[in-house]
Amino acid sequence: MALLLATSGCAPVRRPPSFALRHVAPLAGIPQGNAALPQPAWWKRYNDPQLDRLMDLATQHSPDLQQAEARYEAAERAVDAQHAQLNPQVRGLLDSTHAYSKVGIHAQPSGAPGPLQNLDISPKHSWSNSGLAAALLTWDLDLWGKQKDAIAQAAGEANAMRADQAMAANSLHYGVAKAYFDWQSMQTRVQLARASTAAASQFLSLEQVRVKAGLDDPQQLDRADAQLADQRRSQAMLEGQSALNLAQLAAVIGVSERELGELKAQPWPHIDADIPPDASLALLARRPDIVANRWEIEASIQGIDEARAAYYPDVSLMGLGAFLRLYPNLGSGTHANIALGSIGPSFSLPIFSGGRLKAQVEINQAQLDTAVASYNHTVVQAAHDVAEQVLTLQQIQAVQVQTDQQLADVGRQNDRADRRRQRGLDDDRTWLGLQLQLNQVRDSQLQIADQLMSTHLALIYALGGGYRDTSLPSLPSTSSQASR
Repeated sequence: MALLLATSGCAPVRRPPSFALRHVAPLAGIPQGNAALPQPAWWKRYNDPQLDRLMDLATQHSPDLQQAEARYEAAERAVDAQHAQLNPQVRGLLDSTHAYSKVGIHAQPSGAPGPLQNLDISPKHSWSNSGLAAALLTWDLDLWGKQKDAIAQAAGEANAMRADQAMAANSLHYGVAKAYFDWQSMQTRVQLARASTAAASQFLSLEQVRVKAGLDDPQQLDRADAQLADQRRSQAMLEGQSALNLAQLAAVIGVSERELGELKAQPWPHIDADIPPDASLALLARRPDIVANRWEIEASIQGIDEARAAYYPDVSLMGLGAFLRLYPNLGSGTHANIALGSIGPSFSLPIFSGGRLKAQVEINQAQLDTAVASYNHTVVQAAHDVAEQVLTLQQIQAVQVQTDQQLADVGRQNDRADRRRQRGLDDDRTWLGLQLQLNQVRDSQLQIADQLMSTHLALIYALGGGYRDTSLPSLPSTSSQASR
């Protein structure tokens, strides 16, 4: 034991590896307000029972979510398997044999005259039976914590899989919400397009009457006919897009369109572009991909400790109990019984490994460096995603203000034309033309609202949805230039 401990002195010193993590997300220049971070079921803020039902349906049928859950379950079982390595093991053995032997001897005695020079002995044969029952006890005492490090590494991988599961759920919820609100927006645009088609059709009818009466040039009729054709084309495109949006919604959820049930248009929810004042810090704690990277770092640290512990001797407790019964010659009545038992410690140490142990430590160190780099990259990318969506929201809101102003101006013109029409000062064509113009501005407003909602959902997705992991380990972080 003293020799083994002395030999293990060549093992590297076990100390926390050094690395540098980014703890601040670069969100400078992004306006902050009193907005709250998304809650776990963040879509419930819209108070839309239809959307709640679709989210439940997606959770039940999503293949991606089922695969993520299966990977997490497999990782959990791997933790259980590593835990089991700390427990003593008893293995039993039962062995029974039936043997046949035949012995023939041919000899040539030295110096024997004549026929005695060759000597043959008649072959002998025999049958024998034997039976063995044994039990072997082994118990790795794990004095240096190698197995405990393996358990911690497996637990880190399992937590990373749990975060991956949250990533799959976050992507699913975002996809369902986006497809749902795209369909909602398209439904309103379809209704508006149908109203515009009806107005263009009425406009054409008036032109037909006036041209027939010789009051207008026939070119006016051609323009009215082209206007109606253009409105019908727009209506057909929007109706086709609405059907496509419904199919996309069903595909994201993983069901048929029939299983979606009856869907109705709902009031458009309020949207803001604010982010919480502590978003730069909360971002690190809530995005599942960042959490997964943190757990990968923790698992890599434990893997380094496990690789370093391999330099130390393995100390186990071993016990053996066995019983052997032997019948060397069946029918002779002779048999032998052998019983034995032993217990004691077992020591083993890799004295020369040809660089294998060192290579394993370096492999785990490289995995840690990769996990740290991936974590830092994810933090920067996450900050970029959040900043991009917030700035896009502000840009769309600025365009929305101008569109609202344009809608108000056209609306006033339409109101004046309607009053003149009712007094008989103008015919219906002026009012119908303004109706078409008003509907065109309304359609632009609806498209902007849809872009605003899509960007708003993308911001929620960039903030990690409602995911938050409060069990993240406190990782060591020092200068990356420190010695390893």
